Amino acid sequence: MSESRFEPVISAEACKGCLICVNVCGKKGGGVLEESDERTPMGGVLPTVDGECIGCRWCERVCPDFAISIEEAEAC
Repeated sequence: MSESRFEPVISAEACKGCLICVNVCGKKGGGVLEESDERTPMGGVLPTVDGECIGCRWCERVCPDFAISIEEAEAC
């Protein structure tokens, strides 16, 4: 039986840097989204992925700009 792996994909062009995804990931998700040192084109802070996503998709649900999605792939 193979397991699925989840990977958050963040669109820097669409992200305004509100960090709602980071907040919800820390409270309801796996805590893998964090603030980075990078800025979005709109001047906000770009989130980054640090760790293994659990695939809860809370970040997708709460992003007001649809700037984050979760891709699913089978683990090797």
